[in-house]
Amino acid sequence: MKDIFLEANRILKEKKSAVLARIIRHKGSAPRGTGTRCLILEDGSIVGTIGGGRMEHMVLQKARKVLREKTSEILKLALYGKDVAETEMLCGGAVDIYLEPLFAGNPETSDVFSQLERMHREGSRGVLVTRIVQGISGMTMGCRALFQEDARVAGRMEGLDSDALQEYMPSDAPRLLETEKTSLFIEPVRPPEVLFLFGAGHISLFVSPMADLAGFRVVLMDDRKEFANPERFPEAAEIRVAPFSEAVKAITVTPDSYIAIITRGHIHDQALLREVIHTRAKYIGMIGSRRKRDTIYAALEKEGVSKETLARVHCPIGLQINAHTPEEIAVSIVAELISVRNTGKKKVVTIDAPPV
Repeated sequence: MKDIFLEANRILKEKKSAVLARIIRHKGSAPRGTGTRCLILEDGSIVGTIGGGRMEHMVLQKARKVLREKTSEILKLALYGKDVAETEMLCGGAVDIYLEPLFAGNPETSDVFSQLERMHREGSRGVLVTRIVQGISGMTMGCRALFQEDARVAGRMEGLDSDALQEYMPSDAPRLLETEKTSLFIEPVRPPEVLFLFGAGHISLFVSPMADLAGFRVVLMDDRKEFANPERFPEAAEIRVAPFSEAVKAITVTPDSYIAIITRGHIHDQALLREVIHTRAKYIGMIGSRRKRDTIYAALEKEGVSKETLARVHCPIGLQINAHTPEEIAVSIVAELISVRNTGKKKVVTIDAPPV
């Protein structure tokens, strides 16, 4: 899945123009929430989606005007009756969409999106603030600022105290802040969730592209280069060929990390689970039957791992949809990843200390 900010940076580097469209407010039923964005290019093509249907068609039409006149637009849509039937909305509602022109000739714009690309690459966080103004030129300065967690600031927002933004970093949802003098759209900037995928076999062959489409950054690891290579996994952000015992020690696990253990054997699975079970990963899943799970769990319990800690693991991995084929199993695994990501729930939040 393409990151909209990265695509915008690519367009600006090529000295081209585009329109960044965001949902800045919605009421009632809407196909996508506040903060959803897409990028409309000069040729009329679109990267991403803010909901499809008639609503997106209207955004594309308005984007042509924005590119032609080089000024921003606030598109207010109230969709009911026939309009609802021609969108993906269920019950109708109101949506405000901000369309802002992006031009490489604006140095502040280029700086902000260049820094967004760097933050994505380094896995850092911050807050992007955009001034919401009808009819403002894409060449106007002081309308966009990126406040980074290392205290660096790209762009400029006159009259805005960076200390006041700390309450929005790093996990709050996008929101529109309106005062008597101005309207600001606040967007937390976070790195993509990382899926550490151990094993490059026939199931991972389908898990990796599905996870990529769902927005995960896939880091694939296997000890066989004939399996773990860009030809088989072109979508993977990283491919590491090394013994599993070395690969697992080289990863940095955060509370936003997802770990899927899908290797070719019990020995690898047990050794990997032993290494990751005490981490703060948001998700740990392991392939295998209940019988295999019970055997591995019993061995780890003898080593001092508690039942409560083992209960964190999603095993058998994936949602229970009676999957049989590699493709079906991959669907169940990625569906479980999405479920954990969107609900924010772990199986168990209390983790015991590693046995000494």
